[in-house]
Amino acid sequence: MYRCLAVAFCLIFSTQTFANEKADQAAQAYAQRDFNETGIKFAQQAAGLYKEAVAVEADEATKLNLMLAEATAHYFLGTALGDKDERKEAHQKAMDLADGVMGAMGIDGGTAHDLNQTQINDLLNKLTDAEELLVAEAMYSKGINLAQWGRLNGIASSIGKLPNVLGLMDRIDMLGYKEIHEYGPNRTKGRIKFTLPKILGGDLDESEVLLKEAYRNSLVEGQRYSVNGYNNIYYAETLYKMGKENQAKRLIDIFLAADPKTLKADSEPENNEALRVAQELADSWQ
Repeated sequence: MYRCLAVAFCLIFSTQTFANEKADQAAQAYAQRDFNETGIKFAQQAAGLYKEAVAVEADEATKLNLMLAEATAHYFLGTALGDKDERKEAHQKAMDLADGVMGAMGIDGGTAHDLNQTQINDLLNKLTDAEELLVAEAMYSKGINLAQWGRLNGIASSIGKLPNVLGLMDRIDMLGYKEIHEYGPNRTKGRIKFTLPKILGGDLDESEVLLKEAYRNSLVEGQRYSVNGYNNIYYAETLYKMGKENQAKRLIDIFLAADPKTLKADSEPENNEALRVAQELADSWQ
C-alpha cells in the first residue's frame, strides 16, 4: 500500500514538474516573439508549449491562467501572421480558450456579454478577487479576439458580433476592472466607435471620451504620452477625424519622441510596432 502511495506521489510530482517546465519554456519562447518570421515561430512555439502545460497541470487556477497565456500567444499570432485565414484561426483558438476559462467559472462565454447587474453582483459575491480578475481577463481576451476576427471578416459580415464585443467590455467595467491592460475596454470601445460608420453606430464624440480617459489614465509619469502606444494612436486618429488636426499631430509627435524604455513593460515587440504605425500615421498627415 505504502509503495503504491509513493509511486502515485512520484507520478503526480513528475507530472507537475513537467507542467511547470513546459510553462517556463512557453514563457521563454513568448518573450522572443516579434513581427517577423523568426519571432512568429517563437510565438507559435509558445502557444504549443502552453497547450502542453495546460494538458498536464493539476492545479485548476494555474491551469486557467495558462489557458489565458495560450490565448495571448494566439492573439499575437492573429496580429502577426500574413495569411488572413491563419489569422482568423488564431483568433478563434484564443476565443475558445477564453470561453473555456469563463466556463470553468460557471459563465457561458456565448452569453457573457448579456449578463445583467444582478448576475454580475452574484459573481462578485461568490468569486475571490483572483477569480474576478480571471473572469475579467477572459472577457477581455474573448472581446479583443472577436473584434480582430470581425475586422478580418469585414464589417458587412461581422456587424452582428459587435454588440458581443461592446457587451463584454461593459461587463468588465461592471466587474470593476476597466483599468486592465491600460484601460483596454475603453480602448476597444473607442476604436469601434471610431471605425464604424455613423449609420451603424459610429460616434466620434463617444470615441473621443472613451479614448481620452484611456490616454489620460495611462500616462507615463511626468510625460504626455500613454505607456500603451495604441492609447496614443487611437486617440490621435479620433482627434484628427474630428478636425482637431494640430492636437492629433502634436500627440503623435510626442509619442514618437518617447523613450521606448518607458513604454509598457515586457511588450517590446508591440511597442516597436506601435511606434512604426505612429510614424506611418505622422508621414500620412504631412
